Amino acid sequence: MTGQASKLLRIAHKLDPIAIWTGKLTAWLIIPMVLSLVYEVVARYVFDSPTLWAYDMTFMLYGSFFMLGAAYTLQCKGHIRTDSLYAGWSPRTQGIVDAVCYVVMFMPFAAIFLYFGWGYFLKAFMTSERFVSSPWMPITWPFKAAMPLTGLLLAIQGISEFCKSLDAAITGRWAEGMGPKGLTKELT
Repeated sequence: MTGQASKLLRIAHKLDPIAIWTGKLTAWLIIPMVLSLVYEVVARYVFDSPTLWAYDMTFMLYGSFFMLGAAYTLQCKGHIRTDSLYAGWSPRTQGIVDAVCYVVMFMPFAAIFLYFGWGYFLKAFMTSERFVSSPWMPITWPFKAAMPLTGLLLAIQGISEFCKSLDAAITGRWAEGMGPKGLTKELT
């Protein structure tokens, strides 16, 4: 069992850097978002000259920032979980429950998000769809590309978390830094 468990952890260790890298890259999206907001506030209230594009840029960047950071948040154990019963269970039981939940609930969600997100993105790309609610009328496909990419990143990190959970179910212990509590150590 140890060989099988270590193989699972090797898979998780190979997949985790994807979420870490994309999370760090996504974090940089905060800079253009804040700059857009600051520019709009200064233009509007200091120069009485509001922009057409700042609001749209802000909501597109924030939406992308929020979605693309989801896999990193999952890797860092940052999503909300209810521990009232779970915390009292053995690591083996926690691993079994987590593994089943990843297969039954999480992976289908990630697959649906990827599938439908791809459809929304492709339609927007092929038709050069634009936000008609904005006088600036920016194209939508860069914003909608975040949806299938988020589904893919969540699926990849979900596989990593499933491997960690399955390892805990097999060995009866969580590997160091990979349990349900605390942050996973970053791989450098």
